[in-house]
Amino acid sequence: MSATFEMDDNGLCIIRCDPPVNGSDSFVFQPEVIASWKALLGLASTREAIAAIMQGKEDTSRYDHATGRGVWTGAFEALESALNDSATDVSMLAADGEVLNDPLTAARNKAREGMNLPTMSNETDANLIATLAADDVDSEPSSGIDISVTKDIEGLDAFLSDESSQTALDECEERFYESLMPRQNQQN
Repeated sequence: MSATFEMDDNGLCIIRCDPPVNGSDSFVFQPEVIASWKALLGLASTREAIAAIMQGKEDTSRYDHATGRGVWTGAFEALESALNDSATDVSMLAADGEVLNDPLTAARNKAREGMNLPTMSNETDANLIATLAADDVDSEPSSGIDISVTKDIEGLDAFLSDESSQTALDECEERFYESLMPRQNQQN
């Protein structure tokens, strides 16, 4: 596969592929999309988010025209709920070490299924959170998305290692989470 990555003057990420990947010869998205996919699907890295964007294909039959609910709705709701509950530190590990069911992981998995992406177990999600929290991560963690589609994209490694790109992506992530955080009532 021959593929290139670039960020255009408007701040759009553009990936051109030959031959096409998942039926598309190009992928065009804003950096904010990377942040939202990482959060809503429980992805481990920017590379994994880009791989998911390239491989995901929405099952439009899951869209409910009557309610407006689609593949992403449950993941948004679960993440909002988790952020509302963030004041309490909840462990997903039982006393015997078993990983408990996590509603956020379940909602993420429904979104992953709706995007035809692999799901992850509660244990994988818990291990991923622990790995990402550690400062001494040697290898790139994975939530199960096949990142091999991104390995030979010319220009992607430079983007991923560029400090200004990382700062911009971090800012996108902060804005995304801020948009889901509960708002304090400002009435006097």
